[in-house]
Amino acid sequence: MGKQFSYGVYGVGRIGKVHASIVLEQGHKIIAIGDDEQTAVSAAQKELNAASVKTFNNPEDMVRDIANEIDAVIIASHTKDHARHARPFVKAQIPIYLEKPLTDDLEEAFDFVAAIGRDERQIQIGLQRRYDPALLYAKELLDSGLIGDIREIRCILRDQFPPPKTYSSRGLIIDMGIHVADEAIFFLDEFPNEVWASVHHTKGYNSPIDEGGDTAFVTFVTPSNIVGRLDLSRTHSSGYNNETYIIGTEGTLHVGRFAGYPGPIHVELWKNDGTRHPRSRSFEMTYLKGDYPEFLPRFDIAYRNAHRLFRDAVETGDSFVVTQNHVLDAQVFVEAAHRSAQNEGLHYKIERFDDLQQYKMACISNGLVDSE
Repeated sequence: MGKQFSYGVYGVGRIGKVHASIVLEQGHKIIAIGDDEQTAVSAAQKELNAASVKTFNNPEDMVRDIANEIDAVIIASHTKDHARHARPFVKAQIPIYLEKPLTDDLEEAFDFVAAIGRDERQIQIGLQRRYDPALLYAKELLDSGLIGDIREIRCILRDQFPPPKTYSSRGLIIDMGIHVADEAIFFLDEFPNEVWASVHHTKGYNSPIDEGGDTAFVTFVTPSNIVGRLDLSRTHSSGYNNETYIIGTEGTLHVGRFAGYPGPIHVELWKNDGTRHPRSRSFEMTYLKGDYPEFLPRFDIAYRNAHRLFRDAVETGDSFVVTQNHVLDAQVFVEAAHRSAQNEGLHYKIERFDDLQQYKMACISNGLVDSE
């Protein structure tokens, strides 16, 4: 391990406490906790055994008081507050580990990236799949060409339980879909150019946070004519399910065949004669006891890797693994899908540009940002 980091944490609901617990277990210090809600601060102090740390109820005060004492800040507040809470730390040039996404409004996300710039040494985004050993190994197999040219990708994400009622969400596609949208972009090294979607209420299920529906199907195509599908649901009745199929001209790659809890996580490479390739592997989950979010066993190792790589990049001055630029692409993708589902499956065109203003103007032209 490198030096011991001193952290501030702003936003200490469910996922904020997960991040805080991880960095403490990794041997680092939390010297300040903040949240807009004092009840959340008090609960986090108790759960993290952090009664003596400084506490705050707005990020400006935290920056003003401890900017010279912390090496980094973790921001895991409600999605709608991410940009507002992060901006004071951006201005103070404090490295930020920010939970996904940038914000819940695409226009604000573009404005936030404009304020940060494209520099990839300011903010690391907590899209944990990008740090997961099983998915990284699958990407290695994919890049080796063992399945030939990709024809189709299907990313599946099914929860058994919704987040707490206090969770802030614009709906299933925006909230859950960003993970698998980013995963698809990561695997394909290609940005979709057309997206359409539908959202549904499933028999016998009522989500307290997803008014639009608890199950969604997002279809997309890429410029090279790869067909993709994102399957999203709150209704899985036997645990957390995260799978990815990638079908090529010479075989199929399947990651995460549902195996219950505890794992393992299978990365299976199937040749086109139906036999299993010897480079297939399995990865164990983390074995947890007690009360925990249902996704945590599957991605606990990924979260730990993410924080380790974040600190490594802070110390070396290197770019972060996942940044505002990556998550902006995923936000454009899911915004198109969300709007399609609201408009009876209307097909939306999307385009990606390195120039931020040109990118934003394309989103306005394609109906994804409502105003200039």
